[in-house]
Amino acid sequence: MALEITGFRKVLGNRGFRALWIGQGISGIGDWVIVGVLLDAVNRLGGSSGLFWMMFFRFLPAFLFGLVAGVVVDRLERKTIMIFSEIARAVLVIFLAFSNSLAMICGLVFGIECFTLLFGPARDASIPDLVKPKDVMTANSLMSTSTYLTMALGTMIATVILGFAALIYRYFPFVSNMTEMAQFQHRFAFIVDALTFLASAMLIFTIAFPRRWEKRPEISSSHIWADLKEGLRYMWENQLTRSILGVMVIGFIGGGSLYILGAPFAEQVMGAVGEQFTLILTVLLCGVVVGAAVAPWAGKRFPVEKWFGRAVVGFGVAMVAFALVDFYPLSLLVIATGGVFLGYLIVTAYTMLHKNLAPEVRGRVFAALQTIMRTCMLVSMGVFALLAWLLEKWIPWTADNPVYKSVDLGIMTKSVYPAMLALMVGGALVIIGGVFSIRSLHRYFNSGYGEGGEVVEEANAAT
Repeated sequence: MALEITGFRKVLGNRGFRALWIGQGISGIGDWVIVGVLLDAVNRLGGSSGLFWMMFFRFLPAFLFGLVAGVVVDRLERKTIMIFSEIARAVLVIFLAFSNSLAMICGLVFGIECFTLLFGPARDASIPDLVKPKDVMTANSLMSTSTYLTMALGTMIATVILGFAALIYRYFPFVSNMTEMAQFQHRFAFIVDALTFLASAMLIFTIAFPRRWEKRPEISSSHIWADLKEGLRYMWENQLTRSILGVMVIGFIGGGSLYILGAPFAEQVMGAVGEQFTLILTVLLCGVVVGAAVAPWAGKRFPVEKWFGRAVVGFGVAMVAFALVDFYPLSLLVIATGGVFLGYLIVTAYTMLHKNLAPEVRGRVFAALQTIMRTCMLVSMGVFALLAWLLEKWIPWTADNPVYKSVDLGIMTKSVYPAMLALMVGGALVIIGGVFSIRSLHRYFNSGYGEGGEVVEEANAAT
């Protein structure tokens, strides 16, 4: 493990990657501060229906522009895209600080997400341009680790910022005379948040990216349409991208069941509500961070092309096991194990794509991956909410009347709940995706491509 720590230090010693890593970490915190503060602000304005519309407009850009964003990333300088996106998000967040209607908030959230769709693929496609091919796994591990840490830290930092704003409001009378406390808290938090995007833009500005072209390609609607068709054809015909994107579709639809079913499952099966449920989420994220951190170590000892699919299956098995466990401490251990598998497979998926894709299509592939993640999460929320509702017709569980079915397994009797069954279906879908990826990747790497193959040589020659 000491060698892997040395590897992390080596990659962080790369000035360009270090600036990108710190910048994306800062703006990642900004993303989740927005979420944390918006949930409170929108709930005050529009209640649960307002939260639905805010989330709808947050996911909508992925449906409309996700793949087009990849074409833009492949046609323009990625450094310019990232800086412009961060500055644009900072400006929109400042407008968000002074928005006073649900419609205005939804419009600004839509705009912020559009620029996020540009920033993400540009950042992901830039990693192989900044580090050596042998360091790509370590770089992806660092990126993924910081991403999931910011998910955990962002909402916590949002709470700290809101609390600090409350102190300012309380001890500075001129502030309290100007506006209500809740409004001041939200404005203060959004303005601080805008600074995180500006800080990220400044750090990215210092990076010396290799020049991609002698003359920048033209960009027009006809070029965008042609590149979009070319990218879709490439993703379908290239067995690696088809395998990884395919398993991501299945995996995120199945894995997304945790998002919609986690809270009702914890309440129905273990009576875990409030901080007991949030601890389950925290443990899952900690597992993801550990899995992402150990991926470089594991990658040197276990063939990635074999263990990626096994990790997907492992995550699915952990989901099914989590659904079957009704002992709270054991459930924490199981979900942490699932998180380790999830963190590992995310890092290895990005690494395989980085090492085996030609540079000119990276933006489109990573934009497709980002679009799939958002779209499948939304689909999963709808599918599993419907499935849970149908199962509740058979097992009409409520908090006041916690009924369940009993299944005789011979050696024991198992209590069955609606959320438990729906979550098991989600885990089964993930397992199916893992089996699909094991077979598909086996065929791909046995065909002479992959690490050391023709595509890798083309990509390395361009970096």
